[in-house]
This record gives sequence, structure tokens and C-alpha cells, in this order.
Amino acid sequence: MSTTLPSSLEGKILNRNARKTLTTIAEHNEDAAIALMRAAERTGDQVLRQQMLRVIHQLNEDALDLRSIRDDSISSSRKLA
Repeated sequence: MSTTLPSSLEGKILNRNARKTLTTIAEHNEDAAIALMRAAERTGDQVLRQQMLRVIHQLNEDALDLRSIRDDSISSSRKLA
């Protein structure tokens, strides 16, 4: 016998899982940016360093965007409650 969740509860669990996933991905982007920053500091190749700095910037921007999406999701779910 399988139990089914009410659709409102199922949606909340899905939203919670999605928010946790967005947070995890944002954290991974930031971790990657830090690792890349350390590598950029060690390279003597200025062209490579500039490319790395652009990637670092993009990773951090993406992390901010992911957190913004997560926060918008939290606001939307509170409005519906």
C-alpha cells in the first residue's frame, strides 16, 4: 500500500528540495571560484590570469543569481501560504 502526499505538501517538499539544490550549486560555484583564484595568484602568465579572473567573476555572478532565484522562490511560497 503506497501513501500519497497532499499536493500542497508535495509542492512544499519539492520547493524545499529545489531551494537546497540551488544553495548547494551556489556554494560549489563559490568554492570553485576560490580554488581558481588561488591558481590565478600562482600563474605567471598574465593572459591566463585574466581569463581565470573572468571565469571567477562569472562563477560568483552565477552564485548570486542562484541565491536570488532561491530567495524569490521562498518569497513566492510564503505569499501562497
